[in-house]
Amino acid sequence: MMFNRLRSKWMVGTLVLLLAIPAMAKTKRPARHGKAKSSAPVVSRAQMELSEQMVRNAYTLGLGLDPKRRVALMTRLLYTMRPEIMATDKKQWAEELFGLAQKLPRNEAVEVDSARNAAIATAAARLAVYDPDRALELMDTLPAESGNQPGPRTMAARLVFAPYMQHHAAATGAQTLLAHARKWGEHGGFPYSASGAVLGRLRPNEDAEEDFFRQVLAVFTRGHEGIYGVADFSSLLEQATAMEAISEESAEEAGRSIVAQLRKFSENPDVSLSDDQKGLMAMALDNVRVTAPKSYEEARKTAPALFELRATKVVVQVEIPKVDLGLQSAFRELAQAMREQRPPDQTREVIGRGLQLVNEKYKAGSCADCASPDAQSWALVSLSGFAAPMTIATQLNAIEDPFWHAYFLAIAAQQVGQPTRVADPTARKAPGKEEAEPE
Repeated sequence: MMFNRLRSKWMVGTLVLLLAIPAMAKTKRPARHGKAKSSAPVVSRAQMELSEQMVRNAYTLGLGLDPKRRVALMTRLLYTMRPEIMATDKKQWAEELFGLAQKLPRNEAVEVDSARNAAIATAAARLAVYDPDRALELMDTLPAESGNQPGPRTMAARLVFAPYMQHHAAATGAQTLLAHARKWGEHGGFPYSASGAVLGRLRPNEDAEEDFFRQVLAVFTRGHEGIYGVADFSSLLEQATAMEAISEESAEEAGRSIVAQLRKFSENPDVSLSDDQKGLMAMALDNVRVTAPKSYEEARKTAPALFELRATKVVVQVEIPKVDLGLQSAFRELAQAMREQRPPDQTREVIGRGLQLVNEKYKAGSCADCASPDAQSWALVSLSGFAAPMTIATQLNAIEDPFWHAYFLAIAAQQVGQPTRVADPTARKAPGKEEAEPE
């Protein structure tokens, strides 16, 4: 009897619980209290079309420029707005930039060569976003490198290999890139550190990682690299060990090969090492210390001259740009007009006065060799595009120099098509007191 009563109570309790479940499910969770995220500004179709037209107009303005300025402008255009916007145009422009950049002067100075190489690498990288196979084809056309210094293909490979592997199966993509790299590095200039992206894509297949690294190691042990190439391979070794992609035996074998090639340079009486080369050798030796400790300790005994290398560090004075008080005042006036929500005609007047200052600055030729505008002018034009998206293109006609007109069009187009808040980079903020950004 007692058992039956308990059994009845248990059944009733269970029935009540089952009936309550649907009601509990329908009960809304209490809203979380907190600051709501501000929604992004709404961009109309007309505004988006206007921004794309501004970018195309900037490209057209640049057609008559000299190669150096045209390269700088096209680099800006390729990074204007998200990659998927104007994808067809940008793919075409990336190929055009790849050829145009090769027309820039070479072997004049380190800075000139670096700018040229960076432009070629940028073109290949942006093309790889849309067509990585075509990017590899264009990289095949570049001249051979010796491995004595970073060339355009080595720089481009660092930016192209990762997107290429994302678009291809790991195994086939790795072998394709290895085939290209072997051809490029036949006499030096193999893209070693760029190959780290391949190792990352092969994970977690340990056998595939080990096999790929050993194939690259076989290329390196031929001894065709210059000092930069040796340092570049040491960077790959550091990446591989950090990812635990290779065995200890492979790491030590690679370390011994690095040391052997470093000795070849340090003991050659006909080679006078520059400070930059000594720095690269020291970096490579340090990577051996981290990744192949046995090889490093062995080198301390058998190659003591390597540890006597010293590079003279040159202290470079960094010049802090002077604040243009006129541009700073114009920026703050425009920000204030936006805060006060002044009528459009008044806002345009404020923008017009600011752009006149920008025009006077660049018309005077104070930045004839610059590849991009100063931070204050950039911020002012960007904020102007945010404040008056539908009229800024017309107002930018006040900029008389074709290059700067086109460049500022691209900057403003970014704000017209994808508006974001713009902070004032010239503001002097007291500690603990931040100036509000214009909404």
